[in-house]
Amino acid sequence: MQDFKNTVLRDARRIVGSPADYIDDPDQFAAAWAAMKAGRGQGFDPARLHPQHLVDRPGPAPEPTEQILTRAGQKARAVIEAKSLPIRRRHVA
Repeated sequence: MQDFKNTVLRDARRIVGSPADYIDDPDQFAAAWAAMKAGRGQGFDPARLHPQHLVDRPGPAPEPTEQILTRAGQKARAVIEAKSLPIRRRHVA
């Protein structure tokens, strides 16, 4: 019986320790959390386990700075050409 309890707690610790792996199965995460609380002799109210306790889905990866600067330069040149603005060039000796 003790081996089963240790196995359950070990699995629960693994699940709770890496919530990103169980982001699509919050019920399994909640069950693991409940098992850990029960292992400590504490009660568990699933209504108190709000989504912010879980890992949010990651947002889109940011663009590399080089791509952003290239795109901004292209946009600035397009606006200058469209408005026929004079371009001041500074020549450094």
